[in-house]
Amino acid sequence: MIIKERTIINRILRPDNDRNSLIKYLAGEDPSSTEILVEALDELENLRSKHIEWGLPELIMPSFREVMDKSMESFNKIDYQLIHEFGEARICGILLFDQSDTVVYRFENDKVKFWYFTEKNKISTLCFYFEIEAFDDNSRESVVAECLLNDKQIFSTSREDSIFILQNIATEIVLYNAVKKYVQVEIVEIPLGKFTDIHGTPLEFVEKKKVINNTGQKVVVLDSKWFRKIINNNAIFVRGFFRLQRKKNSLGEWYKELIFVESYVRNGYHRDALIEKYKKSNEL
Repeated sequence: MIIKERTIINRILRPDNDRNSLIKYLAGEDPSSTEILVEALDELENLRSKHIEWGLPELIMPSFREVMDKSMESFNKIDYQLIHEFGEARICGILLFDQSDTVVYRFENDKVKFWYFTEKNKISTLCFYFEIEAFDDNSRESVVAECLLNDKQIFSTSREDSIFILQNIATEIVLYNAVKKYVQVEIVEIPLGKFTDIHGTPLEFVEKKKVINNTGQKVVVLDSKWFRKIINNNAIFVRGFFRLQRKKNSLGEWYKELIFVESYVRNGYHRDALIEKYKKSNEL
């Protein structure tokens, strides 16, 4: 898998750069569509100038997506709670979609804002912009300009199908943030320009195990410990440390005593994937 360079990422993560002419918007049939997209770019530019902490771009690996799929039903039941919580924390980020698409998002005030870009010939083009608003009955409303929905240069599908697509993107972003926060996640930083082997990737995704990052900066790969078995056969040096040791006095009463454990070398370890532990516990 090759993570290609994306101009919008360089633009967002380098606030001191001059305005980049390689950030464009999709030209629609309706001049009103153009105005909406220009305003959306201006809003993103304004956020960028405030030195907001966007974090590194993030890429979802297959095992992480599998956890997202399996946990969707549970997280959907607390959809408003999640969006409200992420809004209170002003969560924002950059998520890499496919080989050329990038979603920039920001939670605030029970809403989520989305800027959807595609990359071609080193030019990032804003394809569309929309928001969702969440309500405490776990319902949502898509907030998108009618001129965008009706513009066939922006959305080639029917109005209903276009809204469905936007809802799916929104669900993906909310769910991804929920899994990242509440499920055991492994974060791997992929350095620039080097092939990185993501160990433990299921065999059916073997062609995706090696990732090379050409974006221009580090990229965070999100994987899940739930499906991964980790084997470490190396000798591991453990530094000396203090700990509270439980002891029994002459009266048979338990107490804790602070002791120092000398440094030592221990053998490697095998850690089953959490799903395997879950299966074993249920078989008992």
